[in-house]
Amino acid sequence: MNLLFTNNQKKAVESIWILGVIIAFLQISCYFMNSYGPDNTTYDYLWKLQNWFLQSLIFAWYFYKNKKTAQGFIIQLLFLPYYIFKKDWSSYLDYHLDFDRSALIYQSINIVSFVLPLLAFCVFYFKNETKPSNVSKIKGILIQFVVTLILSFTISSDPDSLYSFIGSLTTSSLYVKDAFVCLIFILISLKMIAVLTGFFYLSNRIYSANQTINPLDEQPISSDLFKWGFLISYPILFLSIVDMSKSVFTMAFSTINTHDILYMLGNLIVLFICGRFFGSLIQFRNFSLKRYFGVVNTLSLLPLLNLGAFFTLLYYKKSPVSITEYKDKLKPNRNIHLIIYCSLLTLYYLYNYFSKPADYRTFEPLYKLLVFGVSIIVLARFKWSTKVIPFLAVIILYFSDIKDFFDFGNGLWPFFKDKVFSFLWLGTLATFILYYIVDYILHKCFYTAYFEEHNPDKFEAYIEKFQ
Repeated sequence: MNLLFTNNQKKAVESIWILGVIIAFLQISCYFMNSYGPDNTTYDYLWKLQNWFLQSLIFAWYFYKNKKTAQGFIIQLLFLPYYIFKKDWSSYLDYHLDFDRSALIYQSINIVSFVLPLLAFCVFYFKNETKPSNVSKIKGILIQFVVTLILSFTISSDPDSLYSFIGSLTTSSLYVKDAFVCLIFILISLKMIAVLTGFFYLSNRIYSANQTINPLDEQPISSDLFKWGFLISYPILFLSIVDMSKSVFTMAFSTINTHDILYMLGNLIVLFICGRFFGSLIQFRNFSLKRYFGVVNTLSLLPLLNLGAFFTLLYYKKSPVSITEYKDKLKPNRNIHLIIYCSLLTLYYLYNYFSKPADYRTFEPLYKLLVFGVSIIVLARFKWSTKVIPFLAVIILYFSDIKDFFDFGNGLWPFFKDKVFSFLWLGTLATFILYYIVDYILHKCFYTAYFEEHNPDKFEAYIEKFQ
């Protein structure tokens, strides 16, 4: 795979499935221990010990696979206070300290116990990996720590978010519930090793803003590169969207804390980068095969249905036609695929409208049909559309909510106090980014530069890069 992994990173990635199995086993074990184990101190510490081991092993895996056992062991030991003795400190401080600052001291200890192992990981990891000579030491350390901090906040997912997402499929049977919970933890384990792999990949590109924003270089996408790129990026993309969707619509912004802010911002950054990688992967695979899959590409966004798109793009052979013939068929193919997509969209929203009793019907489904129908047509034709359409769609669909948000009728201070300082803006930002990523991927599913520039020689030279 041309994914720019160093030799040390390859050693960690090649057997990362073993880490996934260990994480899944420990997470499922923690669930059953917490749900069915006796309520005593021994089991409480055993649960904490398992949780500490699986969380710290993620950061130590790279070092163990590269025979740097001491560094991996140090990192795991430094995580001990945060995961095992966390709850004991507050009680101890309240009992032994006779003043009102024990909570502040506890919070400070908590922050230090969290940041210290991350700093150790950052120092050890980036000493083993080289950085560009034109990047200063201070800038390098700052970038490295920010990326490591984002990794720590986004490596896992909230099982409650996933359970609420598939909760309608469950029954009252405890056996079925436990089976679903085990499946959820397997999915979360898959995301964790995918995020770690993505971290290794991105850590080689973080010193360039352009390489970070455009995480996949223009290159031929072989079946092997597509397979692993898809399997790594989609779990991150899907689970991040599930997490962020729940956070946007259910989080109590009045009680949000610093951890929640960092968690949401970290997930938004990962969602942004991963979405751009995934969209480019789909588009470049189409170019490499000299085929236009259009509406089939869009299925890659949908769970389970995306298996059809995945296997189609994975196993289809490169078209034997010349680049000129491929170019000449692009516009007719685009129009056919847009008609199919808009027809499916129409059927979905008409069903959504007529499936409700007459007294409960509103024009919202038809309104959305118009917005999304126009959006896809513009996204398929123009490159600039990704910078405009997602934001226009959010403004149109949530106009009343946005109008209420930017209501200065009570003055400037109440606006900041009730909406900015309460971090309601974070939900608004998350909504814009969710729409941006979905529209960006849809844009990549349908768009080629030839639709806009009408320069056949330039486009043929561009497609030649992928052959």
